[in-house]
Amino acid sequence: MLGLILLTAIIFGLHHELHRVSMASVMTALSVTPRYEIYRALGLLALGCLFMAFYDLPGILFAKKSIHFPWIGFRHVWFASFCAYSLSHVLGAPTFSGTAIRVRLYAQWGVPAAGIARVVALTGATFPLGTAALIGGILLFHPLEMPLFGQSFSALALRGIGATLWAIIALYILLANGKKPLKLFGHEIFRPGLALAIGQVLLSCADTANACAILFIILPGGTGLSYSHLLAIYLAGFAGGMFSGLPGGVGVLDTVLLLGLSVYMPPASAIGAILLYRVLYYLIPAAIGTLCFAVHEIWVTTKRNQA
Repeated sequence: MLGLILLTAIIFGLHHELHRVSMASVMTALSVTPRYEIYRALGLLALGCLFMAFYDLPGILFAKKSIHFPWIGFRHVWFASFCAYSLSHVLGAPTFSGTAIRVRLYAQWGVPAAGIARVVALTGATFPLGTAALIGGILLFHPLEMPLFGQSFSALALRGIGATLWAIIALYILLANGKKPLKLFGHEIFRPGLALAIGQVLLSCADTANACAILFIILPGGTGLSYSHLLAIYLAGFAGGMFSGLPGGVGVLDTVLLLGLSVYMPPASAIGAILLYRVLYYLIPAAIGTLCFAVHEIWVTTKRNQA
């Protein structure tokens, strides 16, 4: 039943996302974007899909430290990670939708509930850690480029916020190191270890920076917009979209990007680039993830019926 519900929700979510995209606008954006830039963006998209497939690996390694279950293999980990990451963009509420997909898949492969809980916990922390690290870096080194706040607060105050974000990440890495569990309110919290904690931050930073680079490539040239400024705009929009719980941050991410990009280019050009970015980074991976998940569900159902 969970597989059927998920598959139905994925199909409706993908249809809803496709309904929001005007094909004429996308084709116009494609026509004004140089072909070699499209190829570069597709290359970065392939790298981004690889990053998506690695998100669950730290969680699986963490779970194996304290819980015994059969090793499920990297192919299964990458499949579950990619499906959960890409499909949560169209399902919305990534904390819940991604968890539902992981529960469905890992339970089939013999991972116990406690192991799935550790995978979900560590994976859920990975993206916010990287986002906080990048926002902290922007605030520390380019505070005035942060949209909405860069002109409203002093550079010193913004650098203080950036330093605080980095201090929180450093504290997380420090607490993650060690073999003895942490005790909090009478509960024991197992530590993932120094290497996995650092790997979480680096993976998320690389994934987000790569996603922003896709948008940077397909933007019109000669605007004077630097990558660091675009990254600041992107992070502000992505953070707002993430906390909104809306599928792919739709509306929130687009609005912040449009407000930030309109300073450097005509709004029509910005809207075209944003639509093209949504197709590249959200809809293409989601379509691939939908096909993979559907084939998997059909295969599992067929195998069970034959047995």
